[in-house]
Amino acid sequence: MSNDWMQDDDRLLRALTEAGASPDPTPPDVLDAARAVYTWRTVDADLAALVHDSAAAAPALAGMREEEAELRTLSFEAPGLLIELGVSPAALLGQLVPPEPATLTLRYEDRTTVVVPVDADGCFRIAPQPAGLFTLTCETADGRRVVTSAIRL
Repeated sequence: MSNDWMQDDDRLLRALTEAGASPDPTPPDVLDAARAVYTWRTVDADLAALVHDSAAAAPALAGMREEEAELRTLSFEAPGLLIELGVSPAALLGQLVPPEPATLTLRYEDRTTVVVPVDADGCFRIAPQPAGLFTLTCETADGRRVVTSAIRL
């Protein structure tokens, strides 16, 4: 392309139209860098690790009947905060320990979110039960953020 557009506004507009009509594809390195930067969005949050899952295989006790629990329980622990979850067929029930009002955000792997209030007793309910891989982000009234490790029920 020549530099004739510098002398004529019509040529400049045509050159800009051509440039915008067929943009170059985003290089894979740029996409990888963008995904890597996105993971830093929670760098200031504490990570709550899964410390208990009642669905995990427990050692069988000799002479005892093994019965499956009706309610699956999970516990995520971060410094100064425990997120207790109970999985029922209809919903995910939870409580913060110590109890405090907060906002809980359920984030699915496709990046869709559901915001759930946490009452003064630290209790919350997510219905229907989450499907697929998700994390929970708890934001307390004092601005603290805690993110659970990813879990699939």
